[in-house]
Amino acid sequence: MDSNRILNVFIASPGDIVVERKIVREVCLGLNESELLHHLGVSIHTAMWDDVFPSPEQPQSIINRVTDECDILVCVFYKRFYPKSGRIESENLNKFLLAYDSWKSLKKPHVMFYFKGTKAPDEGAFSIEVNEVTELRDRISRENKLFTDEFSEPYEFCEKIYDHIEKWVRENTNRH
Repeated sequence: MDSNRILNVFIASPGDIVVERKIVREVCLGLNESELLHHLGVSIHTAMWDDVFPSPEQPQSIINRVTDECDILVCVFYKRFYPKSGRIESENLNKFLLAYDSWKSLKKPHVMFYFKGTKAPDEGAFSIEVNEVTELRDRISRENKLFTDEFSEPYEFCEKIYDHIEKWVRENTNRH
């Protein structure tokens, strides 16, 4: 494909969203083969935290650099809020909300939040994380500044993410 423009999609999610992360990558690969992207001269490149080169930078610096470089940030949450390491820091939600407040002034990148449906918080280790995911979802929804959606099953997420990324590409890219 002769592409004039590369759209960078960064996928951010904790360790309980493995299937959905793969879905975003597969959807973007499929879109790369579509008539729409060929016609627009666009290709999509995806990246996740796993792809970010290790760096001595502070995590927030890496987050800032990666989000500066991406066109679309896809955030997917279920019951976990923290990385797979399970290290729980009370500051994590606050750091995320500070980054969100910073986004409100820059309006870049385009951010899509997806929340996998959750029941009442489980008892045990992840109940704090479920509450923080719920707090984040409620705050973003209440402020109505970022795209948010919910899903229950992987097939539903696949349909939604395909439609949403395709629509964004149609509305935000021009034929070069």
